[in-house]
Amino acid sequence: MGYKIPGAAMDRVSQLWRLRRRARRGALCMALFCMTMALLYTFCAENSIPVTDAIFGVKARTRAQPRAHTIVKVLRGTGGSKPMYTDPQKLPGVIPGDPQKPIPILSSSNYSMESGKDRNLRGKRRERGLFYWLLSQPLRRALETIFGGRRRGDVGGASGDAVVFGPNGALGEVWNEEMSSSMLGKRLRKVVQNYQAMNKYGVRYPGPENAAHRSKLSGPELLCQIKNMVQIATLTQDMEPFSGFPWASQLPPRQITADIGPFKTCAVVSSAGSLKNSGLGKEIDAHDAVIRFNAAPTTGFEKDVGSKTTVRLINSQVMASEDHHFLSSSLYSAGILVSWDPGPFSSDLGEWFNKTDYPIFKQYQRYRRLHPQQPFYIVHPRTEWQLWQRIQDNMVETIQKNPPSSGLLGTVLMMSLCEVVHVYEFLPSRRKTELCHYYQRFSDAACTLGAYHPLLYEKNLVKRMNKGSDHDIYTHGKVTLPGFMTFDCTNSSTSSTLSKT
Repeated sequence: MGYKIPGAAMDRVSQLWRLRRRARRGALCMALFCMTMALLYTFCAENSIPVTDAIFGVKARTRAQPRAHTIVKVLRGTGGSKPMYTDPQKLPGVIPGDPQKPIPILSSSNYSMESGKDRNLRGKRRERGLFYWLLSQPLRRALETIFGGRRRGDVGGASGDAVVFGPNGALGEVWNEEMSSSMLGKRLRKVVQNYQAMNKYGVRYPGPENAAHRSKLSGPELLCQIKNMVQIATLTQDMEPFSGFPWASQLPPRQITADIGPFKTCAVVSSAGSLKNSGLGKEIDAHDAVIRFNAAPTTGFEKDVGSKTTVRLINSQVMASEDHHFLSSSLYSAGILVSWDPGPFSSDLGEWFNKTDYPIFKQYQRYRRLHPQQPFYIVHPRTEWQLWQRIQDNMVETIQKNPPSSGLLGTVLMMSLCEVVHVYEFLPSRRKTELCHYYQRFSDAACTLGAYHPLLYEKNLVKRMNKGSDHDIYTHGKVTLPGFMTFDCTNSSTSSTLSKT
C-alpha cells in the first residue's frame, strides 16, 4: 500500500510548481524584452533617432528644439513607409536615457580614421575573439549594451573616434582656431551635414569658394570687419509692421545701444558645464555688467558663476516652453531682457512676424503686461544674419545655414556696450567636459562643438579675435575682447581689406 500524499500538500506543491513556471516565463520574457530594447537602442543610436520617438512617436519628443528644425528620416525606404523623426542637435554625443555616457565625436589630431581602423583591427580581434567578429554589427552592439562591454572611450563604436574631453583628448589644452567639420566624428559630422543641407530661412549667400583665395584676416582686421558690418539693432515702436499694432507701445522707443551703457568692463558668462567647480564667481561679479543666457541660474552656483545679472539674453524657445515658466519665474525679472528668434535671411519683418519659430511676440506681450517697467528688447533678425555672414566669409567650408548661437550674439552685443569684454568658457578651459550646462546633468558633445548652430566656426572666430593669452583660456576659459568703442578702423590698414570683402 503506497503512501498517499494529502490533498493539501498536493495543492501546495502544485501551486509552487505553477509559481516556478511563471517565474521562469517572466525571466524569459524579461530577457527577451531587454534584448529587444538593446537592439532598438542600438538601431536608434546608429541612425541618430530618439528612442522615445521610435516607441511613442513624435509627440513624446522633448521641447529641446523647434519642431520646424526636425529632420524626417524614412527608415524603410519609400512607398508607404512611415517617417520617423530625429532632432539632430539633441542626439549627437549622448546615449539616450543615460546622460552619464557621452559619445565622443571628435577624432584626435594627426589621426586618420581609416588608418586607425586598419591599425587597430588586428589587436581588437585578439582582444574580442573570432566569434565576436563573426557576429553582425547590430548584434555586437546589442551584446555590448547588455553586458556592459562598451568602455567610456569606445562609445563611438566603429566610428574610430578618440576621447575628446580628457586631459589628453583631441581638443588639446587650448582651442585651435583651425578646427573644422572634417575633424568631427562620424555621428556628429552626419548631423552637421544634415543641417548644412537644410535651408529653412532662405539663405542666399555665396559659398566659401572664394574664401580659399582670400588672405586670412588677422584678429584686428576681423574685429574691424565685425564692427563695420554687423549692426546691433533691436525692434522699436516706429518699425513696420509693428507701428500699426495696438501693442506697439510695449516695444522700446529707442535702440538698446542708445539706452544701455557704456560700461567699462563686462563679463559674458556662458552656461557651459566647464564652469562647474571653477570658482570664478567673485571675478565675474567684479565686472560692471554681466550677461547671462536663457535659463541659466545663479542661486546655488554663486561660487562658480557669480550672482550679478545685468542683461539676460533668451531665445524664443525658452519664452514659449512651459518647462521654463517664463511668465512666472523670478529668474527673468532681474536685469534687462533681450530676446531673439530666428528670422528669415531677408530680414523682412512682416514675413518674420507671420512665421516665427516660436510665438515670441505673443509671449513678449504677455510678459510686458506683467512687468511693464522692466526693459525688454527684441533683436532685429538683420543682426543675426549679418553676424552669420561674417562667420561664413571667414571660413573655407560651408557652415550651417542657421543663425549663430546666443553665446556669440551676446558677445557681440556686449562688445557694442563695453570697453573690455571677458567671455567665460565659450572656449573650453582645462575643465572641459561633456556636461552641457553647469546646472544640469545632461551630457552632449554637440553643446561644445555645435550641431544646429555653427558653433564650431564661432569659436574659431572668437579665438582669432582674442586679445588675451592662451594661459587665460586654459586656466579660466577666459577670452578678452576689446569693445567696439575702443578702436578706430577708419584710418587703419583694414580699410582696404574690408573693401575687398
